[in-house]
Amino acid sequence: MPTPNSAADIVSSQWEVLGAPQFVSAGHVSRASAFDLLCACCGRGQELTHTLGGELHWDEVFTQAAYHRVLPALCMALRGRPEVPASIQSALRARYLRHCQRAMRFSAELSSVLQHFEARGIPVIAQKGPALAHLLYGDSVMREFGDLDLLVRPADVPKAVDALTELGYEKNLQLSPRQEQAYLRSGYEYVFGRGKERNLIELQWNLLPRFYAVNVDVDGLFARSQEHVFDGCHARTLGLEDQFIFLCVHAAKHQWAQLGMVRDIAAIARFDLDWDFVLHDAKQLGILRIVLVSLMLADVLLGYEIPARVAGLKEIVSTQTLVERITDQMTAMREIAPESSAYFRFILQVRELMSDRAKFIWRLATTPSVGEWQAMKMPNVLFGFYPIVRAARLARRFV
Repeated sequence: MPTPNSAADIVSSQWEVLGAPQFVSAGHVSRASAFDLLCACCGRGQELTHTLGGELHWDEVFTQAAYHRVLPALCMALRGRPEVPASIQSALRARYLRHCQRAMRFSAELSSVLQHFEARGIPVIAQKGPALAHLLYGDSVMREFGDLDLLVRPADVPKAVDALTELGYEKNLQLSPRQEQAYLRSGYEYVFGRGKERNLIELQWNLLPRFYAVNVDVDGLFARSQEHVFDGCHARTLGLEDQFIFLCVHAAKHQWAQLGMVRDIAAIARFDLDWDFVLHDAKQLGILRIVLVSLMLADVLLGYEIPARVAGLKEIVSTQTLVERITDQMTAMREIAPESSAYFRFILQVRELMSDRAKFIWRLATTPSVGEWQAMKMPNVLFGFYPIVRAARLARRFV
């Protein structure tokens, strides 16, 4: 049985092995140095001078900043630094200006959508996007995002779809009434576009698709939500503890592939969170390992100090190998294809309960998706046979 300090010791020893500037491996100096710089800009500011004094290839820095979606942090950290060449400063400013223009356009778009929903009496929570950027960093341009995420209650989805249609948005997914009914149970979002941009708004009624086996109480999310004002716009956002849990789950879904995800987690974790609530909710949802991996990554990469309430948990010891693997993949900008068997094995590894792993496998194998409906057209009277089609398609893909 580890002592309360042993988890913290493991975190510390991990940083000695993995931390800047020791990510460097043979043949990958440029990539590792660029990643070290991004980590310093996002959290380990005390190491910025040392990192800038090392060997840097700025084309690699720009490539990684774009991949990891941390351009705002990079620009703010390097602005006015004498070690950064004038040409690089100019390139940073140009990229940052384009980002700011896009972020401000999305802020205006979100304000218009929220006002429209309010006028029609549709409760909605603004997720990620400019609202989260302002909440975490005090400025809606200090976080990169590519669309607007809106969370509504499942019962309000039809009204929300109509409201977005009234604003000129088009739903990308067209389903029959029977398919729509099934998709509302198994899926979690509709994507809307307008004009040439096909992915502007994601209308969600859950945090994850059903097969991930994370059974979220959406009504509870709304009950604990809070009002947040950004850029003159009033929006409801998730409560801080729910926001933290959501960011951890979202990052796990995407394999913690981008440093920007860990940056967000570290930022929300620095708020005065109720860690007893967080840990209790994580255990209830079966995502304690996901939360612990997220905090470990925030510590190892960005220097976030894990709260003693969490660092003393014996479960944190089992995350070490997983954290090392994820860190290696982040440094190499390498992701597992979401539709591959390796991805599903990864999801099983980040869940701590056998019962949740079993649910994940069962739901994955038996929950038809849009792919099955498009691959084989069947009349409504045979709709109940789609789980068999799903199982057969998965077997052909993986076996």
